[in-house]
Amino acid sequence: MADDQKSSKFGVGVLIGTLLGGLAALFLSPTSGEENREIVAKKVKQLEKLLEEAELDKKLKSIFGETTEEVKEIYLQAKKEVIKKLAALKEAVESIDKAKYEKVVHETVNLLKKEAKREAGVMEKLKEELLKEWKKLEPKKKK
Repeated sequence: MADDQKSSKFGVGVLIGTLLGGLAALFLSPTSGEENREIVAKKVKQLEKLLEEAELDKKLKSIFGETTEEVKEIYLQAKKEVIKKLAALKEAVESIDKAKYEKVVHETVNLLKKEAKREAGVMEKLKEELLKEWKKLEPKKKK
């Protein structure tokens, strides 16, 4: 029962954060809603392609020490949130610098720390792993 409550609180927190971010973008954007949706969808696809996951089970094992559905959900949610936040930036994917990427990763992991109720050391490993993903974006920028 406690796992169900923890899972539902996590989901509710993510949903509320997503809705608030979406509303802020909607009201603060100088472009139309349709244009915004097209821009964000294009960025999300680019970022997902660049940050594609290989050997997920190995990563989960190295970060969390296990490969359960719960830890897989936490990791995938973290990546999804990072991609969404990067896509919401006004810049093109190629103009996102390391500092902006790191800021988004830190914000995402801090949010998930509160929601997922995992050990601080484990969440720090998650942050380190996500920060390594910058290497996948960096070569794209230099071309």
